[in-house]
Amino acid sequence: TEEGVLISITDDYDFGMFAVSSAEPRPQLVLVMEKLAEVLAKQKEPLIVRGHTDGRQYKKGTYDNWRLSTARAHMAYYMLVRGGLDESRFEKVEGYADKRLRQPKDPMAAPNRRIEILLRRPRG
Repeated sequence: TEEGVLISITDDYDFGMFAVSSAEPRPQLVLVMEKLAEVLAKQKEPLIVRGHTDGRQYKKGTYDNWRLSTARAHMAYYMLVRGGLDESRFEKVEGYADKRLRQPKDPMAAPNRRIEILLRRPRG
């Protein structure tokens, strides 16, 4: 992208990265994030982690879409640091709720639920 290299990890129709309406990662996601941390550790760019939800609206419980997307982004950050990435590489951890849908014509589509990791291009 114009900002740098964007890595997008998405849900699919058979599997969700997190428990429904939760920031608790599934074991498979933990393994993926550990492997990704190993790869990213070889890079030097600053990192931004972004969380996105689908268009499902939560009206009760702990989360709304804003809190859920932010909590999932923070969990992704935590998993990457736990996997060996230096905390100082992270510039931001952001939650976008359902405001930047990948598939806007299908707000409930699984690919709208995603974690993005941006290796930010140096400013200059």
